[in-house]
Amino acid sequence: MTRRLLLALLLFGAAFNGAAADAVPTLTVVGDQAPPFRIFGDVEPRGIYFDLLKRVAQRAGCRLRFVEVPPARGLAMMRQGEADLMIGLLLTPERTAFLHYLQPSLPAVDKRFLVRLGGPRIERYEDLAGLQIGVEMGKSYSPAFDHDPKLAKDVSDSYATALRKLQAGRLDAVVIPEAEADWLMRESGARFDKAGFRIAGQPTYLTLSRASTQQRLLGSLEQALSELVASGEFAALLQRYR
Repeated sequence: MTRRLLLALLLFGAAFNGAAADAVPTLTVVGDQAPPFRIFGDVEPRGIYFDLLKRVAQRAGCRLRFVEVPPARGLAMMRQGEADLMIGLLLTPERTAFLHYLQPSLPAVDKRFLVRLGGPRIERYEDLAGLQIGVEMGKSYSPAFDHDPKLAKDVSDSYATALRKLQAGRLDAVVIPEAEADWLMRESGARFDKAGFRIAGQPTYLTLSRASTQQRLLGSLEQALSELVASGEFAALLQRYR
């Protein structure tokens, strides 16, 4: 083989590999800091949901680009087609207009009401009346709670902010997914009581924007998700982050 032919083959191989890499679609994933489900930091994003999503993408033959944004901003990006995927969302009628909800759903997570040590007793829904309750912007909890005009809700940009308000006495309670509450208390060293009343968890979902340019991947993503849940890999991820 002549030197010129060898060089030509090497250049062709490099061009072919580059073209093949360019052919792999990259999907933009948006989400907020919500440990242990979604964790952003100095290293690659991780957490129960993000680790599952990486495995889904690998099986579906695509790459992922993670962008940390507040929940409300993430939903706006999904509506406009500026992002492709969000994971861990509740199903609401408003969101089905611009999101594909992939099956199967993911396990439900109960929402707990945290109060200061020795704080107000919340044993039933009616006990929420008259309390200042911290919630996170853009989050959904349950249809009854979300749309109850009689409840006083204080909106924060993150649960960490809401818990600081609770600790300072500016709130009576904060409603938060239980697994996230446990993580934040363990990391910060702060201690709060969990009220007896809880909002029963609803299934959460991986969603694809209806405005995404990658609609053709819907079936592949859903099949990969179904296989991973059926194989027990998702259950293993849950145990890893406990």
